[in-house]
Amino acid sequence: MSDKEPILNSAEFDLDFQDFSNSIPDDAATIPTSQFSNFQPSLVTEEGETKLTLESDVLLEEENSPTTTTSAFWSFQFYQQFFNVDDQMVLERLMFACMPTLNSSYLDKLKPVPDLYGPLWVCITLIFSTAISGNMADFFSSLGKDTDWEYDFKKVSIAGTVVFSYVTVVPALLSGFLWWRKSNTSAKLADILSLYGYSMSLFVPVSLLLCINYEWLRWVLIVALVLTSGGVLSLTVWKILEEEPKQLSLILTGLLFSLHLALILLFKVYFFAASENSTDNSTSPT
Repeated sequence: MSDKEPILNSAEFDLDFQDFSNSIPDDAATIPTSQFSNFQPSLVTEEGETKLTLESDVLLEEENSPTTTTSAFWSFQFYQQFFNVDDQMVLERLMFACMPTLNSSYLDKLKPVPDLYGPLWVCITLIFSTAISGNMADFFSSLGKDTDWEYDFKKVSIAGTVVFSYVTVVPALLSGFLWWRKSNTSAKLADILSLYGYSMSLFVPVSLLLCINYEWLRWVLIVALVLTSGGVLSLTVWKILEEEPKQLSLILTGLLFSLHLALILLFKVYFFAASENSTDNSTSPT
C-alpha cells in the first residue's frame, strides 16, 4: 500500500444499528390518526358504499342534457332554450318537414325541446325569396311589352305580414283552444310554433321555381307543395287532437289544412299571377 493513501481507522466507521420492536406501545391509542372513512352522510349509501361524484361531472351532465328550463316567462333564460340548437338538429328537422309520414308525428322530431331558431330563419328567407322571385316573374312577363318594369318593394312588406301573421296567430289560436279544452296533449305553444315554422321550409325552393314562366309547371309545384307541406302539418295536427272527439278533430284538421291551402293559393295568385305570355305561349318562356 502506498504511503500517500490514508489509512482508514475502522473504529471511526463502526455503525450502531438499533433494533426497533414491532410491538405497539401502550400509549398508542392516544396518538391522533387520520380518519379517511368519515365521509359525509349524503355521500354514503345504506350498504356502506361511498359515492364519489365530481362536481365537474355533474356540470357536464347538466350541460349535455337538453331539458326545459323553469325560468319566468319574461326572463331571457326562458327564450334562450328555444335557440339552443346545432346545425345538425336544424337540418334534420328541415328534412323531416318535407316528408309526411303516416305512422309518426312531426312533434317526435322536435323532442326533447322545440326550437324557434330554425322557424325564424325559414320565415325570413321565405319573405325575401318570395318577394324577389315574384318580382322576377313580373319582369319575365313584361318582356316583349311596351311597358316599363319596376321593382315592387311592397311585396316584401306584404310577404312579411302574411308569413309572420300565419305562423304566429294560427298556432296561438290552436294552443288557446287546447288550453280551453283542457287537453292532455303534450304539445305546447312552442311545439306548435315550431311546427308551423318548419312547415314553411318547402315554400322557399318552390317560391324560387315559381318565377319560371310556365303556368303548368307552377301548378305542378303548387300541388306538390300542398301534398308535402300540407300533409306534414295535417298529420301532426291530427296527432295533437287525437284525444279530442273524432268529429271535432276531423273538423279542426280540415279547417287548418284549408288555411294552409289558402295561404299557398294566395302566394300563387298575388306573387305569381298568370301573365298573358305564359298563358298564350306555354311552350317557351318570354
